[in-house]
Amino acid sequence: RSPIDRFVRSRIEDAGGSPAPPADKRSLIRRATLDLTGLPPTLEEIDRFLSNDRPDAYERLVDRLLTSPRYGEQMAATWLDAARYADTYGYQDDGETSMWRWRDWVIEAFNRNMPFDQFTIEQLAGDMLPNASESQKVATGFHRNTMTNDEGGTDNEEFRVEAVSDRIETTMQVCMGTTMGCARCHDHKFDPFSQREYFELFAFFNNTPEKGVYRGNTSPPLLMTPTQEEQRKLDDLDREIAQATDDVGKKRALQAERKNLLNKVSTMVM
Repeated sequence: RSPIDRFVRSRIEDAGGSPAPPADKRSLIRRATLDLTGLPPTLEEIDRFLSNDRPDAYERLVDRLLTSPRYGEQMAATWLDAARYADTYGYQDDGETSMWRWRDWVIEAFNRNMPFDQFTIEQLAGDMLPNASESQKVATGFHRNTMTNDEGGTDNEEFRVEAVSDRIETTMQVCMGTTMGCARCHDHKFDPFSQREYFELFAFFNNTPEKGVYRGNTSPPLLMTPTQEEQRKLDDLDREIAQATDDVGKKRALQAERKNLLNKVSTMVM
């Protein structure tokens, strides 16, 4: 049915085999739904697909699944794992970290079918783009997923360097499909990377004030990341505060409301 099918069939026949028969419609909807959303189809969805006799029924099914919010969640799961996303820091007490806004950015990028070059650029250097938007700054949370130590007596420079090395190795794994950690100590034994090249790449990531050590629940630098609804409320309060110059009591009440809202806004480590 497609050029890809012909390539596959050629290899099967070279091996002395023959293609499997076409899958039945019940198998098709189950496979497609699990592949694209990570969830099984509902009974209603199965019945609707089985009763659809249109020649493009399967294409319409795939189109529906690709527009589902679950599609982005399913596709993002593998990237989040490779980018070492977690809700905790890693060492010792494994305290909580706030990175869910970056996680949601990745999901939304898949749901919007963001081109991979843009997807990569914004995560590696979104904050350095001209007139960077808040979304592009959030994207750079990709490299704030390093483990952070909270042990007493730690050396700040040691763990800052560990974080830089983690960024090198993660970038090479997810973008290049190869490891580079070996070249930190010597020329790579199997891949064409020298120790000198490792530290040339190290220089690209050696520009953050992060110490690799934290005390408390957050590890600076930080970025306040209100949701669209929270930002709308903040903007409304700012306008009301500006208009309440003659009413001191009202102005103070609005300022207190704004402060309470800011305390609830998610702050993402950057």
